[in-house]
Amino acid sequence: MPAPLIWHITELPVWEAAVRSGSYTRATRGRDLAEEGFLHASWPEQVSKVAKRVYPDRPSDLVILEIDVGRVEAAGIAVDIEADVDGKGRGYPHIKGPLPVSAVLRLRRTKWIGREFVVVA
Repeated sequence: MPAPLIWHITELPVWEAAVRSGSYTRATRGRDLAEEGFLHASWPEQVSKVAKRVYPDRPSDLVILEIDVGRVEAAGIAVDIEADVDGKGRGYPHIKGPLPVSAVLRLRRTKWIGREFVVVA
């Protein structure tokens, strides 16, 4: 069975800088791995909810990193799933170290249509 895919929302310039350095360390908007202790991620069905909560000002430069969990773990970085404390679905994935850019299979483009966050490619 193939490894699951998880998603992480970020700003395009942050991702471009990570590509140049070889690893990605932005945990979430405005916070890095050293501050947070892990990188926040989500399952595809959770990404719209996350975008609305973390980016309420709806910036136009958001992209989604489509991440192969197997590649992350092959690089020696653990991926944990937090407990689903509210009982409303799956818990969120946490990447417990720097994300190797080679673990990102695809960069997905996004846009806002009104208040809705939409994956376009």
